[in-house]
Amino acid sequence: MRFRPKNMIKSGDQFIAGRSGGVVGAIVPWHGAFAGVAPAHIFYAAGTRDLRVGNLACKVAYIPNDADLAFFPILGACQPTELGKPHLGDVELKNARHSMRCRISDTSWSIAYVVLPPGNLPGPGDSGSPLVQDGRVVGLLLSLNMHTWKGIAISAEMIKREMQA
Repeated sequence: MRFRPKNMIKSGDQFIAGRSGGVVGAIVPWHGAFAGVAPAHIFYAAGTRDLRVGNLACKVAYIPNDADLAFFPILGACQPTELGKPHLGDVELKNARHSMRCRISDTSWSIAYVVLPPGNLPGPGDSGSPLVQDGRVVGLLLSLNMHTWKGIAISAEMIKREMQA
């Protein structure tokens, strides 16, 4: 059994930004260290680049011009996320508060469309929740349509592209 610090930051953890918040979608190698990845729209809506995840204060360092992603360096214990390419089929939407089975119905290199189960839909604060397929994070939930029970996720392929920036 591996030792894991109690306060280790990982994919699926909740964070607070201003009066709002979201979910750390992934922890990725970035500029010789590690960075958390979350949807940029959370920080635009909150009017801040500052966030708190666990007992750690962080600040968004990079937001690409063409993707709803925000990268923030994590200067503490964290668990890197294995990223994978999304494919049609079953997937789990998973964060620190809850998880639910859903299905990827369509995908491109940058976006995955997710059919969510009726009833307990993700709500405010669930943006960024990782989609886990075959043990890897394949996307981050960005938005959903409450009338059709369909969600849009940014693909891990887009995250990989931006990790190089």
